[in-house]
Amino acid sequence: MKDFIFNVPTKIIFGNGKIAQLKEYLGPEIKRVLVVTDKNVAHASGAMDKILSQLEKEEISLFDEVKENPPLEQVKKGGELAKEKDVQLVIGLGGGSPMDAAKGCAVLATNPGNMIDYMNGKPLTHEPLPVVCIPTSSGTGSEVTPYAVFTDPENESKGGFSHPGIFPRFSIIDPDLTYSMPESVVINTGLDALTHSLEAYLSTEAYDLNDALALHSIEVVLKNLEAASKKDKEAMNRMAYASMLAGIAITNAGTILLHIMAYPLTVFHNIPHGKANAVLLPAFLMFMMFNSNVKEKVARLDRMFQGLAGLNRFLKSLNISTALSSYGVDKSQLELFAQKTIVKSDIKITPAGVTEKDIIDIYLSSWS
Repeated sequence: MKDFIFNVPTKIIFGNGKIAQLKEYLGPEIKRVLVVTDKNVAHASGAMDKILSQLEKEEISLFDEVKENPPLEQVKKGGELAKEKDVQLVIGLGGGSPMDAAKGCAVLATNPGNMIDYMNGKPLTHEPLPVVCIPTSSGTGSEVTPYAVFTDPENESKGGFSHPGIFPRFSIIDPDLTYSMPESVVINTGLDALTHSLEAYLSTEAYDLNDALALHSIEVVLKNLEAASKKDKEAMNRMAYASMLAGIAITNAGTILLHIMAYPLTVFHNIPHGKANAVLLPAFLMFMMFNSNVKEKVARLDRMFQGLAGLNRFLKSLNISTALSSYGVDKSQLELFAQKTIVKSDIKITPAGVTEKDIIDIYLSSWS
């Protein structure tokens, strides 16, 4: 049996209506907070109103400029606001982008320079501010991870940052806040949770306990995602749970080749992150079936999809095209995409020998 260290220091507060307990969990010593969110989601979900009803106006600074796939300059601006207001804690409210941006703001509130320096390996000089996460979507798992992903427009790339100090102090996972998601967002974020768990299960860092969580998350997504997209509340509750499980799974085993291959599709073609993973999933799993050293695990995943008449039928039921050509991707771009992928650290924990040619071949297999 493989040795392991399992660590999820985030206190998880899960349940409908739990956002009403925010003030209780913050405690009386927290007087100045920065809420990092976007202009639409926080208000559409009613979450911002619920926060304002518990905290005095003078306790809250608001940074609501977060865009999808938050760019580095935006995170820097939020960090500067946190410094200016001398906040004690940062709340990430929304989907993965606001939660990741909140983590970046927490880093730059206490550390000099730019986020890209720390993404490239520069050590932090000070601990980040404490972070609290309140998700309003069900997919990224950022509410339980020490990860944040940012976009570098100058270099046309996405990259991640990881540090134990950005584990959320606690997260309130209140499924009520997810009910305002449009159908497309329910599907795209749900597919992100699915691929998180799938990749963590296949990772070379995987071990039995984490595998159990990853497989459970996959089962919950496969059983509930279609109903959740039709706004079945119990199914949406279960998707919030699956997203949390998937976040724990990648915290302990990481993501592998699939996720980093999807990044260029988002950067260059604005394909939502979860959908970008799903587009490549059939070709990726085929590659893993023939080339990985975890073929028995890939076969187990295939059997799970067979219960839904197969992976392609499952994706089709969600109106997901797996043809890159249908998203405007040009074959001439694939070499560049492969070059941006092969340098990522996720390659090292992918249980297969992966070359740049292999990556191009997976893209080509997803062409039509």
